[in-house]
Amino acid sequence: MMTRKEFLEQVMKMANLRDLKQADEATRAVISLTKLIIGPKLSQKIAEVSPPDLRIGWEAIQPAYPKKSIKIITGPGGEDEDIRQVVPYLQKYLGVEVVIEHIVGFWGRIPFEKFQTTDPDGYTLMCYTFPRSIMIELTGESHFKTREFTPIFAWSSGNQFLVVPSERFKTFDEFIKEAKTRRFSAAIPVKRGISHLSGLLFSEGLGIQVDWIPYGGLASSMAALNRGEVDFMISLANALPTYMKTGRIKVLAMLPEKSGKRCPYFQHIPSIKELGYDIPMITVRHVLEAPPNTPAHIVMVLEGALKRAIQGPTYLEWAKRNFVNIEPLDVRAFSQEKEEAYTKIERVKEKFGEE
Repeated sequence: MMTRKEFLEQVMKMANLRDLKQADEATRAVISLTKLIIGPKLSQKIAEVSPPDLRIGWEAIQPAYPKKSIKIITGPGGEDEDIRQVVPYLQKYLGVEVVIEHIVGFWGRIPFEKFQTTDPDGYTLMCYTFPRSIMIELTGESHFKTREFTPIFAWSSGNQFLVVPSERFKTFDEFIKEAKTRRFSAAIPVKRGISHLSGLLFSEGLGIQVDWIPYGGLASSMAALNRGEVDFMISLANALPTYMKTGRIKVLAMLPEKSGKRCPYFQHIPSIKELGYDIPMITVRHVLEAPPNTPAHIVMVLEGALKRAIQGPTYLEWAKRNFVNIEPLDVRAFSQEKEEAYTKIERVKEKFGEE
C-alpha cells in the first residue's frame, strides 16, 4: 500500500512542484476543498477505505468551510425561538459553534442595511420572518436590496386565518355579504407588519374596504376583537388555541398559501380558495440568508446542514407544539418566492400609510 510520503512524492512529480512541502500544501488545499464539496458522510467513507497512513492525513485536514464559529443575526419575532431550536443540530452538522445575536430594533431598516455590506465569507448570516425585509425596503427610504441577499434556506411557514367575534359572523358567506355593504374595521398588532400586509392583500382580493387599527401587539389586538371593537383580524395559527378556548372568537377561514393544503393543525377550517376566492397571498416563512455575493460552495454547505438539522427529533417536537409547518424551500424555490413577493407588495405598498 502507498504511504503518505509516497503519495506526496507522486503529487510533487505530477504537479512539477519544487519539494515535498509544496506537495503537502497543494494536497491539503485540494482535500480541504474536496471535503467541502462532498460533505462529512462521504468524507468519512473515504477515510474508512484509505490505507492507515493516508487516513491519518485525510482526517487531519479540515474542510475549507467552516473553520470558525458562525454568527446568526435575528430579532424579537418567532424566528428567534425557531432558529435557536435548530442550532444544536446545525452545530452538529457544520462542526463549529453557531452563535445567535439578538438585535433590538431588528424590525427597522438599519440591521438590513448593515447586512448589505457584511463580508460574504459565510460567518455572518441573518434569520428573519419573510417577507419583512421586502416590506421595509419598499415602504420607506432604505439602502439595501433584499433580492441582492444570498438565499440559503427557508424551512418553516405559518398559516394565517380570518378571525372574527363569535357572535358577529357565523360563516364566511355572512362575513363577505356584510363586507360588501359597509366599510369594515380590522385589528392589527402594528402598522406595516406581516398581518397588515396580509390583510391588505386579502381585502384587495375580496374587493372590500377596511380601516386598519393598530393595537400595539397581538394580545391587545385579540382583546379588541373579543370586545367586539373591530370586525375581524388576521392571525397566525400559533396564537389561536388559547383564544379559541374562550368561545369569544371564531375562525372562519384560512388564507390561501402556496401548497394549497389545509393547515395540519386545523384541518376542519377551509381555505379562502376552497370557498371560491383565489387570492394571491404571500406565505410567511422563517428564512436564513447570507450577505450579497456569498460564494456558491458556502451556500451549498449551509443549505445541506440545514436540511439535515430540521429533521432533528426535538426540533420536530417543538414545531408541532408551536403549530409550525415544516415546509423547506431550496435556494431556487426561495429565490422565486422573493421575486413574487416583490410584485405583490409593490401592488399594495401605497395603502400602508392610508389608514
